[in-house]
Amino acid sequence: MIINTRPIDLGRKLNVLLQKYKCSFTHIPLTKVIKIQPSEKAKHYISHSSKYDLLIFTSQSSVLYGAEYSKEILLKNNQASVLSIGLATQKSLMQHSIASSIPPTFDSEGLACVIKEKGYKKCLVFCGQKKPRILSLTDADIDLFPCYSSLDESEINFMQIKDENKLVILIHTLQSLRVLIKELPNDSMQKISLVVPSKRIKEFSIKQGFKECLLAESAHDQDMLDAALSLS
Repeated sequence: MIINTRPIDLGRKLNVLLQKYKCSFTHIPLTKVIKIQPSEKAKHYISHSSKYDLLIFTSQSSVLYGAEYSKEILLKNNQASVLSIGLATQKSLMQHSIASSIPPTFDSEGLACVIKEKGYKKCLVFCGQKKPRILSLTDADIDLFPCYSSLDESEINFMQIKDENKLVILIHTLQSLRVLIKELPNDSMQKISLVVPSKRIKEFSIKQGFKECLLAESAHDQDMLDAALSLS
């Protein structure tokens, strides 16, 4: 059985894919995403947007809750470039008619690589409430526009899968992996295979004792599913 652990709204497209491929699956969200109102500081960045040469989106949630503000910036400053952390984020931006490029690797290191190669000096990052790792990976001047918060789900029920002999669990973030570890019954780890989108998450999972963890091509739903199908 394949377990989709994405937040309810973000996980719907993956559920449709799983149904299309006639997979045995269930959706157990480990985290939830809520919109937060921009601070006065963040609003100041919008009104002084001409100074930015790059806008960065760090997740699909940053697009969902930040795209409306980025459109205002791009109307004032059409010289600014837009960078998505990965294919799924890029696709989400296209739904708002915002074209963006992607880094060579779909992680913070990839973002830092693009900033360095292109010589960007002033960047605005649309992100969650937690400070993104890109801050420690570049010398560029970066401002943050937090537009959502990612919280642990309070009610998680693994009883529905306790009798399954083999589980393939799709994990998209370190936060969701930490929730999984906290909530899993002690005797379940040996029958679980993980599919993750980054080396950082894979390395952490191995340190926690997971024996099988497959690195997908990207966090894009199709890539995560393809990896899961190779294990199931």
